[in-house]
Amino acid sequence: MKTFKVEIKQSHEFSQEDINDIVVTALEGGINYWCGRAKMKLNPDKTYFGVSAEDQENVKYASDIISLGGTLVLHDAESEDKWELDAEKLLKGIAMYCENHNYALSELMDGYDADTADAIVQYAVFNELTFG
Repeated sequence: MKTFKVEIKQSHEFSQEDINDIVVTALEGGINYWCGRAKMKLNPDKTYFGVSAEDQENVKYASDIISLGGTLVLHDAESEDKWELDAEKLLKGIAMYCENHNYALSELMDGYDADTADAIVQYAVFNELTFG
C-alpha cells in the first residue's frame, strides 16, 4: 500500500506564564531524577545573568528566570556535569518535542505533564533524550 507524507511548519506564541509553567513542571517533578539542582546564573555583581535591570525585581522563583531572559544552570544528580538552559534552548526543546512526538505546538499547553517537561528540557540541553 502506498503512503503519503505531508510536512507542515508550525508556529505558536507562548506567553511568559506558559514558559514559567513548563519550567516549574520540569523543576518540581520532571527532571529531578537526573538534575540534582538548578541554580540561577548570576553576574559578578550578583544580579541575574541575562535578566534586564528593570526585570530583576520580577524574579521570585527559579522558574521565572527563563521567561525573563535569564539562564538556569542545571547540575547533574550524580556527577559534576552541568548544563545551561535559557529561553532560546527551551523553545528549541519545545519544537523538538512536538516534532518527535507528533504534537501540535498549539496543543502543548493543554496536555503536558512532568514527563513532557522532562523531555522538553532534555531536548533543550542535549538535543536528544539522554536520561530514561
